[in-house]
Amino acid sequence: MRQEKQVKIYDQALQRKGVIDVYRSLIWTRKYKEAGTVELHAALTEKNLELLQKGNILTMTGSVESAFVEGMAVDDYSNEITATGRMLSSGLSRRGIKTVIAFTSGTYEDAMRLLVDKAAISVTSPLPLLQLGEKKGIGEAVTFQVSYKDLYTYLTKLSACSNLGFRVRADFKNKVYYFEVYEGKDHTENQTGNKRVTFSEVYKNINKATFTTNDQLYKTHAIVCGDGEGTARTVAEATIDEQATGWNRRELMVDARDISRTDMTTQQYTAALIQRGTEKLAECGIVECLEAATLPFVNFSYKKDYDLGDIVTVRKKAWGIEMDKRITEIQEIYENGGFSIVPTFGDPLPDSVDLSDN
Repeated sequence: MRQEKQVKIYDQALQRKGVIDVYRSLIWTRKYKEAGTVELHAALTEKNLELLQKGNILTMTGSVESAFVEGMAVDDYSNEITATGRMLSSGLSRRGIKTVIAFTSGTYEDAMRLLVDKAAISVTSPLPLLQLGEKKGIGEAVTFQVSYKDLYTYLTKLSACSNLGFRVRADFKNKVYYFEVYEGKDHTENQTGNKRVTFSEVYKNINKATFTTNDQLYKTHAIVCGDGEGTARTVAEATIDEQATGWNRRELMVDARDISRTDMTTQQYTAALIQRGTEKLAECGIVECLEAATLPFVNFSYKKDYDLGDIVTVRKKAWGIEMDKRITEIQEIYENGGFSIVPTFGDPLPDSVDLSDN
């Protein structure tokens, strides 16, 4: 069936290879703090087989994101191809931080841009056509030290701590990939600077809702152990709830012996230890999210009144739920000639949690 959105196919040099505008379904999942995913179901034809080869790039009319084709399944019974992949920022996992970087002055945005430059642009084996995009001047100040880590994984840690999103945007006209850091807007009922956006039964813009909350992995304090031995070891503490005591205080022990004092003042070293603890606590928060299906233009217009990364008010009166949450994920579904979306408000339970000390 001919769908509302065309799927355009490019090679990695950003040269156009073709268009698929007849397909059964397309699930385009956008994520704020990590790479989103794509799943396309199209007819099994010689043309589509050629276009949907691994490594090619899918984009869609009106989308700022694009995705690498990473998998393809061919079904002779249904006469269909299923192509799957992840958004371009996943490609940053193909490079690592192969040195020691002590970041002592600047914001989270500055830090993320520096890491991409040092690991994927200004290196002997850069990612082709990749450049830093426009600097937005966003994010709080941060001090940290990182060495010998996967670039993409560490960017997701900084994103989780700062509540800043990141992406790699393909400029097909100028044949450039831009690394960009961005920040969602506040559209909650208690602010006055932006249009207020509320999802609730009253507005009839949430359907088939599911609510999840879980504090099994929750930690309130990170006890970060730096250099030294025994009782002489340097110890710093990071917290997300200074008032937590008794059973409500939940401690996480973090080994940060890999952080070196070299080129750091005592104050900067302590700040780097606290940042390591903050990164670990960001992985151990309370899960509280609501997922619901909605039509993109009921009461509020998707991408005009609200978008991925924005903070909105969510109200489910029947369940006693009222909260201001960031839209961390939006699943766009194109099927049978129609278009619907499934936004996720808040952070869902992760597939896995890294509880290692480093």
